[in-house]
Amino acid sequence: METNPQHETGRWLRHGAPRGHHEAEIADGFPETKGTSRLSTIREMARDFQVSIRTLRFYEDRGLLHPRREGTNRRYDARDRLHLKMILKGKSLGFTLSEIHGILAGRGDDSGKMDIEMGLLPEQITTQIDYLERQRSQIDEAITTLRKAYTRLLESQHRNAGPAD
Repeated sequence: METNPQHETGRWLRHGAPRGHHEAEIADGFPETKGTSRLSTIREMARDFQVSIRTLRFYEDRGLLHPRREGTNRRYDARDRLHLKMILKGKSLGFTLSEIHGILAGRGDDSGKMDIEMGLLPEQITTQIDYLERQRSQIDEAITTLRKAYTRLLESQHRNAGPAD
């Protein structure tokens, strides 16, 4: 499948967002991230955002999340929750983790004030739309090809079965 030119150059993006579920979901379908001063454990984060613990560790290793350490335990604050939300939203929009990292890094301490979409440049948005439309076209072509192959296979099996004696 074709690669996204944004992905190849590693440029662009200002921020990202996530998905998950929690009693206090906000309008975009992600767990609440504002007004939470309590620290969350890795298990709570994994549950709230419906990701694996391994995923959270991977994002930490990639420099996308920065939980506090209490001995061997990780503690995630509201900023980490927002960053995870943005990471997952950015992924759902088709951006790479490198691009999302750049977005998060470019936001500084302003992370609570914008959604991922609001931090993108107009040309980033149009390039990503073009990329996703090309992907959709390629997927549609693949589905059409496979459906035709399936139909031919069924017709061949039907012809080979012949009349019963």
